[in-house]
Amino acid sequence: MSALAGVAFDAFGTLFDLSGLKPRLEERFAARADAVFGGFTSRLVPYTWHLTASARYRPITEVAASAFAAAAREAGAELDEPGARKLAGSLTELPAYPDVAGGLEALGDRRLAVLSNGTAAGIETLVRGAGVDGHFDHLLAADAVERFKPAPEVYGLLTDAFGAEPAELMLVSAHEWDVAGAQAAGLRGALVAREGAPTSFLDHEADLVVGDLGELPDALERFEAERDG
Repeated sequence: MSALAGVAFDAFGTLFDLSGLKPRLEERFAARADAVFGGFTSRLVPYTWHLTASARYRPITEVAASAFAAAAREAGAELDEPGARKLAGSLTELPAYPDVAGGLEALGDRRLAVLSNGTAAGIETLVRGAGVDGHFDHLLAADAVERFKPAPEVYGLLTDAFGAEPAELMLVSAHEWDVAGAQAAGLRGALVAREGAPTSFLDHEADLVVGDLGELPDALERFEAERDG
């Protein structure tokens, strides 16, 4: 059985739980915290898409600060610019999902990477703080190419890092659009359908679907065996 040359993971929402922001939001916004959280999460990714579509780039911390500011306004809460920047900085302090450490450990000696829309410095801080930094060969971030996923240049960071053809690499993400972007760039794509998330969009299908990272090691072995025929 021929193993994939490398497996990469999205960070936010795949390895790391954005709901880890909620205690900070509750401390600052009290009863409006849920509204701010919902407004933030509904804006963050579309803001990055808008920048990529218009051939512009801003670091994810700036994008997140803008998303927090807009969410606070919508919720009728006060948030000044320093406060928005401070909340955006909390993205480097998110907890890993409970299944992450065990799932990564079970992948054994596979070559692994993180591929994130964050910054290199932020992702390094994030994985170290969550105690999972020892599992990864590469920490790759969108700031290296100043584009956001699903721009193909971001996925191209993986082929450069692993020195492998796109079809020999797999991106693991909890976001259907991210999996689709990886596949459009020639990579394989695995969808982590956390908490019953949809597993299909239009006519797109991931190469494999798992409920959490604990299911990934066996699913990868089955995928590799099937592609060998």
